[in-house]
Amino acid sequence: MPLHKTVIHLWMSTSNLELTRDSPPHVPPHRRMSLREPPPHARASFGVAGAVGVVVNMVLFVMDIVSDGLLAYMLWRQAQQDEAWSEPVTWFIITLCIILVPMVVINVCSLLWYSQNKQCLGEYSVLHKVGKVGTVQRVLMHLLLLGPLVRYMDILQYGVKMQQERKHLEMGMRGSSSILRRTPRGEVYAVLQMVISRDSAMLDMMHSFLQDAPQLIFQVFLLYRRPELITGTLKDSPYTTAVQVWKIMLGVAAISWSLVTYQDELRRSVPGKDKLSCCASFTCLMWRAAIVASRVMAIGSFAAIYAPEGVRWALTVHMREDGTVHMPFPIVTACVLAAHWLIMVAWIHAQGTNFCGGDSEGQRQPVLEFLYNCVMGVVHVFSYINVKDTPSRRRMAFFYAFCLIENTVMISVWCVEMEPHLSVWFRAVMVFSVEVLWLVGICCLIGYYAFLHPDKDNLGTSRNNASWRS
Repeated sequence: MPLHKTVIHLWMSTSNLELTRDSPPHVPPHRRMSLREPPPHARASFGVAGAVGVVVNMVLFVMDIVSDGLLAYMLWRQAQQDEAWSEPVTWFIITLCIILVPMVVINVCSLLWYSQNKQCLGEYSVLHKVGKVGTVQRVLMHLLLLGPLVRYMDILQYGVKMQQERKHLEMGMRGSSSILRRTPRGEVYAVLQMVISRDSAMLDMMHSFLQDAPQLIFQVFLLYRRPELITGTLKDSPYTTAVQVWKIMLGVAAISWSLVTYQDELRRSVPGKDKLSCCASFTCLMWRAAIVASRVMAIGSFAAIYAPEGVRWALTVHMREDGTVHMPFPIVTACVLAAHWLIMVAWIHAQGTNFCGGDSEGQRQPVLEFLYNCVMGVVHVFSYINVKDTPSRRRMAFFYAFCLIENTVMISVWCVEMEPHLSVWFRAVMVFSVEVLWLVGICCLIGYYAFLHPDKDNLGTSRNNASWRS
């Protein structure tokens, strides 16, 4: 369910932009005080920074596709070089599933949201504006699993048109002064640009946590699981390690960037919220990257605790000869993450979220709201997002304390269980990295809310606002 219904409702109910905070001086003071807050798209702008952000998203998307394809190819080559060894085939199939299944889900959601745009906006929808030929092109691009790339191009197109459709409105009796305002066509482009940007931010975050996050954990698992596969000693393939490390670094960057972009788009859609500054965005990026990297290293290391019996024994629950049940650590990790996800879904549901709002008659949609809570539960396996615009300091403290305990237990078990197979210094570096990255992330979080938050001046004005908000 996309986030644009509230935006569209605000636009439809406050489309007359003549009465805003920038009203001309001849409006009486009591009239100015009673004016409504302008809709979010009235404050929308698209300059160089906005264009650069879209280009960064496009580059990350293309690099992600290229790295996925290259990674799958390298694992396939390893499988072809030793046909008698079945593990590379299994790793290749798992990697391919992690790549393709989320891409199909994301592109299906993107098409559905285009259709919902058409129902909500009518003749102002994107599909109406592009015509039949453009609609067919978009469907084909989504069938090729390139739907997000089309959305980025839409953002650029409507952002440029929004800035071009402006004119000076004469104020006063003799035109002695004028103000710059968008034309009615420019207002339409502003709404379209905001709707597409919001949907794209949600799709980026879904893509990051449905594909990049599992891929990161699995590649960390492989780096531990089969070192001879990735160091080139098997069949002279020295590049697989570099590809996997590159994929891990790119995945952390993509996840972190998607979270920052999503947070910025949320602020843009709420009246009275200012955009993030460059310093705030960079600090948020460091906060998210450090926390995600710490989580991935802990989870991936825990899942990769050595099982010498082979791939079948590493991925299945089975009975030992002495009658005991053996549950390998990849299965244990899956159970731990599933329990974490269930706790997060219940926690988010208890907060009474209203992401999906109501239908045209104002009735709540509990099924869609539950699906949203499930998606946010996946996000909260790795990082925190404030799902309600209410004080969040206690919720953040609970979440990060919970993750710190989980990370510490996982990496401690790994350190003990891997003792016969890895040197002391390597285990010490890994434990130190997991804990320090978490600490760096918390320091960046505190620095953002203390010094760089757009509403930092208002955080302490009242008891209710004394806690952090997104």
